[in-house]
Amino acid sequence: MVVNIDAMMPWLVLSAGILLTLLVSVIRVETRRPAQGMAFLTLIATIVFGVAHFPEQSTLLFQGAIEISKLTQAMLILLSGLGAMFIVGASGYLTREKLHLSDYYHLLLILILGASVMVCSRDLIVSFIALEVMSLPAYTLAGFRRNDSRSNEAAIKYFILGGAIGAVFLMGASFLYGATGSTQMDMIFTWSQKNPGVPILFWTGHALVMIAFLFKVAAVPFHFWKPDVYEGAPTPVTGVMATIVTAAAFIALVRLVHLVDFTQSSWADYAVATQHWVRTMAGLSLVVGSAIMVTQKNLKRMMAYSSVTHTGYLLLGVLGTFGAQKEIYPVLIYLVGYTIMSTGVFILLSQSETKADMGVELLDLTGLLKRAPFMTFLWSIFLFSMAGMPFTVGFFTKYFVFIASLNGGEVGIVVLAAICTVVSAYAYLRPIALMVMREADPGASQWVAGLGSQIVAVSAAAAVVFLGTLPNAMVHYLKGIPLIH
Repeated sequence: MVVNIDAMMPWLVLSAGILLTLLVSVIRVETRRPAQGMAFLTLIATIVFGVAHFPEQSTLLFQGAIEISKLTQAMLILLSGLGAMFIVGASGYLTREKLHLSDYYHLLLILILGASVMVCSRDLIVSFIALEVMSLPAYTLAGFRRNDSRSNEAAIKYFILGGAIGAVFLMGASFLYGATGSTQMDMIFTWSQKNPGVPILFWTGHALVMIAFLFKVAAVPFHFWKPDVYEGAPTPVTGVMATIVTAAAFIALVRLVHLVDFTQSSWADYAVATQHWVRTMAGLSLVVGSAIMVTQKNLKRMMAYSSVTHTGYLLLGVLGTFGAQKEIYPVLIYLVGYTIMSTGVFILLSQSETKADMGVELLDLTGLLKRAPFMTFLWSIFLFSMAGMPFTVGFFTKYFVFIASLNGGEVGIVVLAAICTVVSAYAYLRPIALMVMREADPGASQWVAGLGSQIVAVSAAAAVVFLGTLPNAMVHYLKGIPLIH
């Protein structure tokens, strides 16, 4: 077996960086800065090698288990960039909460490695391994505040439910192997072109593997874990789960949805059933997420239900992949925009001086315009973008998934999504009103941004505005990416 070392270079660099980060943290135990610097340089080097060493044509490695393509390049750059932002932006929070341990950087790099391999996976067993490599650091990071009962509770809930979902995925993969004789997605797709029927063993396994990733992206009714885990986990870790984990899981979900050739007449009814399932999940996520979000007073719980709502929008993009064009770029555009917005929000949330994240309520934002005018400006950009206001990236992300769904004939669900957009806009605009129009509450916490968090927040805000006013470059790059097969 010939291995294309050049195509593997970004992952080799990332793996080497994990070992070096661990090494420097052991050598310099009196300070965590070397581990932070090495982790940041590792992700920058991964991005550089990702741009320079990707083959022009899609390349299969390890007998087809791994695919190196334009899609994996885009996702590797996105995941590494987000990781670098959370390394820089979380420094002040970790120091203030006395959590500035080098373990944060090791675990974050391992999580990104698992997420990036999962995006490249074309084999169910590799997907399972990558899922666990991504998930185990996430469980540990959720309980990073070891002396906080809420953080411990979040980690235990996430670990138990995540472990159960991993077992569900593995059972589904075994069913698919039993039905098709292979765990490779290409082979399963080819099998579907030759098989005249839909065995019950296949659709049971297919449903189980999709449920595993619907849990990871918190689609209703698999969303119940998210508010408690978001609230209990350290704020930068919550941001990592909302961005890196969600982005990787959604790409894996799209691959699994299109595991068979729906153009075959023998799979027409199954295609309709799958499409209806995705449509139902999208509608429930939009309605439940937006309706509960407007009732929340805790900002992290509000963002948890906001994430559920955005999962609904992303599922609209997945619905668009069933259309004649079968394009994945609306999903990719939404993932880019949503992860940038969420990164900015969670970096700002981590700058509250409320001890151990206690509070972080809406009242903590009252009178922020007078207390921290520039931070109010940044908050407004991210929240306006979340609401889908024009001249922000949030507007274009919604536009593209709406158009993709309409092209697929999904008029009803798009109308529902438009209504939910109006409802959720209230939740996003209410904090801005509190910042600008209310006097500071006597118990409101102080908001003080360190240099690193300021750099990250300003960079994210600039990206939100730039991609919202000049999205053509992003659209042009992502539009040429084929669906899966």
